Amino acid sequence: MKRLFFSLLTGVLLLAGCSGPHVSVDPEWKEAPARFTVLSTMPYASNEDDVLDDFGSQDDFRQWFAGYLDTVLAISSPVSHSVKIIDDGAVEIVPMKLRDVLVKIPLPVVAKLEGVDGVVLVVHPVMFSRYISPCPGGGCLNNKHLNLHVAYSVVSVADGRILAYGIAATDDSYSFAMTRGNWEKVVERISWKLVEGTPLKN
Repeated sequence: MKRLFFSLLTGVLLLAGCSGPHVSVDPEWKEAPARFTVLSTMPYASNEDDVLDDFGSQDDFRQWFAGYLDTVLAISSPVSHSVKIIDDGAVEIVPMKLRDVLVKIPLPVVAKLEGVDGVVLVVHPVMFSRYISPCPGGGCLNNKHLNLHVAYSVVSVADGRILAYGIAATDDSYSFAMTRGNWEKVVERISWKLVEGTPLKN
């Protein structure tokens, strides 16, 4: 998991200096489906101490993530949806070109998914991390950050057509202790990026 995190992070950093969205959308995909299913693997946080402080346990954190992602996607997309947490084994990682950079994109392994049809939004990995930015001259405020990095794809299960794929990253800054509000903000912001440039966007 850590190796995949650093691989994804490298792709994000390579694209960070480029303007415009970090997503590729099939130009023939014009209409939103009646509904879609979000298939997300379990979130991973390198800052486990913050998880325990704000959520109490890893299980509570994972349950919160699934529920909150469901909530904020109802704002970022007008299309009816559901959220399912899936095992890593139900996802195949495929290198895809995104603005001349090869990035690792998750695709669904349909044979390992039961009761899934129509259009799916696959999110993997879901990587939270914390970092502290330098403050030249002292007097640091809001120099601590919670990061969220993901890779994703939108796929039509019936024919395996890849409708969209991309990587996304966001962060939220704070001065002292991290709170649940920081986690909420990064998940909310990433929900908009997951549907950016697609017919799923509100």
